[in-house]
Amino acid sequence: MPAAQEQHAEALQQLRIISKKELLRLVPYCDQHILRLEKQGKFPRRLDLGANRVGWRFADIETWVRSRPVREYPDDEANDSS
Repeated sequence: MPAAQEQHAEALQQLRIISKKELLRLVPYCDQHILRLEKQGKFPRRLDLGANRVGWRFADIETWVRSRPVREYPDDEANDSS
């Protein structure tokens, strides 16, 4: 893909808005927990798209997911008796 097309595709990805259904596939939390985190400022805020429609910026969700700490486990090699 030429560089200009890649830049265009990346720009479109930054503008992409996802639905609640898509969000729940990406983030393993229930609706109530997501709302609670939003109100605490710990999760990206939803966008009002219409009277009965909300969405989230995919880029904001992606950034939030990447910011989550990765759990570290102690090195099990020292305890491995095999």
